[in-house]
Amino acid sequence: MSELKEQRQSIIVFLSISVALFLACIGFYAWNTARLRSYELDYVKIQGTIVDVKLHTSTGKHSSSYYYVVSYSYEDKDYTFTDRTGHYEGGGKIGGSVQIYVNPQNPNQAEVVTSAGFASIICACFFAFFCVTYATGMNILLTNHVSTFKKRLKFVWGAEVLLGITLLLLFWLGLPNSGFGEVFMRIEGAVGVTVVSGLVLLVSVFDGIITYKLHSQKAKYYR
Repeated sequence: MSELKEQRQSIIVFLSISVALFLACIGFYAWNTARLRSYELDYVKIQGTIVDVKLHTSTGKHSSSYYYVVSYSYEDKDYTFTDRTGHYEGGGKIGGSVQIYVNPQNPNQAEVVTSAGFASIICACFFAFFCVTYATGMNILLTNHVSTFKKRLKFVWGAEVLLGITLLLLFWLGLPNSGFGEVFMRIEGAVGVTVVSGLVLLVSVFDGIITYKLHSQKAKYYR
């Protein structure tokens, strides 16, 4: 009885954490997608020129980010802004052109088109941790019943892969004027979700192989 009680507590803990992580994932997804969609539908896309690149080195870390200072003209007036998203070395060069979004209601407000990384990456991270905690909780739950590979594939691995595919498709909502390929080019978290979904699929393959071998060994034993 005590062992069963501990299992139930573990199931509740892991599934509760997975729900919290999933809600956090959805929160960052919704914010990022709404932000991108607003740029796509309400802002004007024009070409800007990189006039300077500012170097920012993280304290205590050996990593550097480069922030573009971009100048642009809108309705015969010149403006300048600093991109809020850091880039790796070797990206834009001074004098190079870059696509930006400009708010037609407030031309001082602009954003580099590719600035869609931070929130989407956080979304992918929460999705990864969700997959781990959900799989752990559900596998403990299934051990209290007849845990077959088909059940694990249906309720654990398959559910996570389908959720990952759904997230990738929903990311496209933020780019209504673009093709699906730009989801991976402009939303960095989409790559993370793809990797996580691929790892889940790989785990399901290993789970199927192990289950098949154990089943074969049991069949030989009872002959």
